[in-house]
Amino acid sequence: MNENEKIYQIALTQLKGVGFRNAQKIIHKTPHLQQFFSCSKSDLSQLLGIQPSVANSLHLQFSQALDIAQKELEFCHQHNIQPLFFTDDAYPARLLECSDAPLLLYTKGNFDANNGKFISIVGTRNATQYGKQQCQELVADLATKIPDCVIVSGLAYGIDISAHKAALDAHLPTIAVLAGGLKRIYPREHHKYIGDILQNGGIMTEQLYHDFAERHFFLQRNRIIAGMADAVIVMESAAKGGALVTASIAGTYNKDVFVYPGRCNDAASAGCNALIKHNKAALIENADDLLQAMCWHTNTASTTPTTPSSIAHTSIFQNLSDEDKKIVICLEQYQHLHIDHLSELVAIKVEDLLPMLLLLEFQGIVVCLPGNRYQLIVKG
Repeated sequence: MNENEKIYQIALTQLKGVGFRNAQKIIHKTPHLQQFFSCSKSDLSQLLGIQPSVANSLHLQFSQALDIAQKELEFCHQHNIQPLFFTDDAYPARLLECSDAPLLLYTKGNFDANNGKFISIVGTRNATQYGKQQCQELVADLATKIPDCVIVSGLAYGIDISAHKAALDAHLPTIAVLAGGLKRIYPREHHKYIGDILQNGGIMTEQLYHDFAERHFFLQRNRIIAGMADAVIVMESAAKGGALVTASIAGTYNKDVFVYPGRCNDAASAGCNALIKHNKAALIENADDLLQAMCWHTNTASTTPTTPSSIAHTSIFQNLSDEDKKIVICLEQYQHLHIDHLSELVAIKVEDLLPMLLLLEFQGIVVCLPGNRYQLIVKG
């Protein structure tokens, strides 16, 4: 992507009312954004199918947005920062599955956002020694069992920084998602870890370089932490806190959410226990629990799915109904499927699919994973 186009990409992020879905429409209509920013008010109204008053409001923002983009790109050049637009190949593909994905991320470091198993670890800023120790042990164990994993967190006090430090100690790549711009690392006390993080991982934010880490930016940051993950782990949280918000967002993204339990009368773990109590997260106590729930242990053993013909020749398959066979054959082609996706593939309504899956579970043919995902366990 040429430099000129990058300016227009950054400028697009500064237009009020242009979220992820609208940006997709704009890109579809005008693949080269310079053409979009060259539109007159009447052209905008016609191009996007919007009212003239809305088009006028949008057009009035163009000049300022381009000025901001020019300054931002200059800062990126000076500090070796890579702006990733959502159409770039290096943009985190997992985020593209989220309806409110950032249009652009400012990244720095040495990491591939689309290679490896991404685990987001979050928790309270007021972490106890128990929480920090469990975090350290989990990450160290993960490093030996799934060395291609990447630890994602928010660089905050408590569990966040414990997760980053544990990853550095275990020589795992770690990504810190910031709530503010890259000119001012927040919190300032954690700036000393940035050099090591950049060596084997990186930092990212969607905020402009001069933006302070304001309160509402943390919520935006949390959705990135959730959206980038294959699995989100809440290590320790009180009854209220940002970690619970991240877990909630992850649930809306159909991400697998896990939680470490605490004592029933421990205020520091009240939020974790509530997630378990209300079936919003699966309980884990170690890395093995996570690997089993995510079926990552089977990934390392074999990456080749059983062929439909081998299943079709088993006696179990022969005794299934035609609709059950459709489910089994479909699940063969994937590591695991969310029930909504499975419903679409087999053309069976979710309310009709659920009892069928339950019966297949009783028969030992499928297993239900955290996050309403299903996997085939029958062998050919």
